[in-house]
Amino acid sequence: MLIRIRSNVGVWRVENLDEATATVHDVMEGIKATRPNIQFENPLSKDPGCQIPLAEGTPLVQQFNLGHGSMIHCRVDPTTCAEADPSNSSSLMKRSIAKDGSIQMIQTSSDNNENGFRQGMMALRDIKMSWTLNDFIAMNSQYEFKIQRQEEAICKGVSLDTASVADFQNYMRRFNFSRQRCGYLYGTFLNDNGDDDEKTSTKNKVKVEAIYEPPQDVDEDGGFALLEDPREEEVEQLASLLGLRKVGWVIGHPPREDGFVLSANEVITAAELQLEAAGGLGEDTPFVTVTVSVGDDGNVSVEAFQVSKQCMTMVAEEALEMGPDPGFCVVNDTFTAIQEGKPSKTVSNNFFLTVVPIEQHESKLFCVAEFPRANREFDTAVSKQDLKNQLSKAGKAGWTFQDLLSDFQLLLYLSQFLDMATDLPPICESVVDSESKPLNEGYKLIIA
Repeated sequence: MLIRIRSNVGVWRVENLDEATATVHDVMEGIKATRPNIQFENPLSKDPGCQIPLAEGTPLVQQFNLGHGSMIHCRVDPTTCAEADPSNSSSLMKRSIAKDGSIQMIQTSSDNNENGFRQGMMALRDIKMSWTLNDFIAMNSQYEFKIQRQEEAICKGVSLDTASVADFQNYMRRFNFSRQRCGYLYGTFLNDNGDDDEKTSTKNKVKVEAIYEPPQDVDEDGGFALLEDPREEEVEQLASLLGLRKVGWVIGHPPREDGFVLSANEVITAAELQLEAAGGLGEDTPFVTVTVSVGDDGNVSVEAFQVSKQCMTMVAEEALEMGPDPGFCVVNDTFTAIQEGKPSKTVSNNFFLTVVPIEQHESKLFCVAEFPRANREFDTAVSKQDLKNQLSKAGKAGWTFQDLLSDFQLLLYLSQFLDMATDLPPICESVVDSESKPLNEGYKLIIA
């Protein structure tokens, strides 16, 4: 079993874990095997905010339902990670500064390992002395992928809140769709009947209620680089209080040539997000990727996709990389991709994409979606005056205070001042069910 660890200095992986017996301690030992001096600032956790720590001796599968390819999280002291691999004196860790300013550790090697079973691997005799043909075929098959197109997406449909998507595309119009931007979609996973009943195991539809745009910058190629988000934990907690979760992401981008749908970076990121939503490779997920762009005629197009299960597997194994042509994923030298019976060094991104049908709805949870969005470059910082302006509409044009409060962006702003543990829960309960749980008058005085 393979477990991936997302830290503040990059994504690591620990391999060859026994699915039946592996514990959190085994994962920590796997990390320390290559980084013996590592110091954790936050322990291994199930959530990105590191608020759900994993007890060191706890079984991974039985206790936390983690499987092959699952992602867990931690924060470490970056200065303690740049260590040599003790199992290979020629393998070193080099510190690199990414475009967003984050520190990443990149493994380098002083030799080419020409005698290795595969690029970056030991020679067969160093793995074990005696090999049968069946042993070799079984070993080799672990690193081969016969590329096959997945005909249907796991997600059978996504319904987008009209106001949220309109606001996102209007912001893209402000710079004429000349650069990329992304956001996370929050909503619910539904079953075939359109219900989010937790008793139903099969969820194959998505209903999007709101969009959150994390801090991001424009890179030199016009793409986006996500920055560290100090409010990531608050967003997740607020969504949970409202009965929502991260169900997808949206990418706004300039017009692209015919046939170019998603870049290699976007395909790999989509696979990472689907893996995170599914908790690894064991479960299916309807987590969706939505694109927003503009055509030559000026009309905006909105499309939805998922990457295939095979793409998720290859990304979990780190078999796919970005290359010079954004329309193709490069296959890592350790692996082999077979297309039409022949090895191929690249795979067209479109082979990994499945189309998801789109429909629209007007959110019944959020009555308005007019409050200014956070983290937007061309907008002024959200202020208390924005809060006052929105709530001052109460009693006018049929708006009630409750209606105007039912705005995801406004509630996110309030989370900066109100306590997430005591104040926000009753407010969110009132937003979700205003008839049976009306808002206490005291909170109206505090908010206004």
